[in-house]
Amino acid sequence: MEKHLNRPFKYPHLYERQILINGLEESVIPIVAMGKKEIISFSIWGILPEGYAEDWATFQDICNTLNVPLNSMEGNLWYAKSLLNKRCLIPITGFFTSYLSKGVVYPYYFARENALPFCLAGIYNVLDDGFITSSMITCEADDIIRKVHNVGQTMPMILHQDLHSAWLQEEVDMSEIKQILKTPHEFQIRAHPIAREFYKNHISYDSMLEPVTYNHIPKGLS
Repeated sequence: MEKHLNRPFKYPHLYERQILINGLEESVIPIVAMGKKEIISFSIWGILPEGYAEDWATFQDICNTLNVPLNSMEGNLWYAKSLLNKRCLIPITGFFTSYLSKGVVYPYYFARENALPFCLAGIYNVLDDGFITSSMITCEADDIIRKVHNVGQTMPMILHQDLHSAWLQEEVDMSEIKQILKTPHEFQIRAHPIAREFYKNHISYDSMLEPVTYNHIPKGLS
């Protein structure tokens, strides 16, 4: 992760690789934030409003902010201003989609063809106690994603690697931000079905991301 992002972790001993990060729990993820762009920081996944004083779980029960749609930032929602001055990179090695067939939902795992990390576009806030909370920006699913994702219409916003620095740059106006987000990523993405145990809470094991073959659904993308 440090080699790919060309930055050190602020607290390297706190980082632990995980097969699966469950956003429905209070989970910590690495980010590169505009305010601390020279290091990899840690953030609670699920952005909270500045000045918020109650529990993370309480807020997420009311307003799930693990992901925020790009088109929702055109309005006056409380997190919209973060797009102007609190943007971040969210490095991941993959993400999941779902495919419904004959009354059964199947999970798919997406990753780069070479299995290296890549970055999603994100926003963040800093709470009064110094904790960072963040959210992934989602956009309309493209034609490739839709082949193996029919239980929703959105996907994570993958940033072109050449635009990472521009995304973190200060004093960028909204037109420039929109242009960055309109730029297609350059990665070769692959996808395949994985075991349906993925949907069972608190089950995580080393081989869970391996391909699994099911009848009646696409075998994946390559």
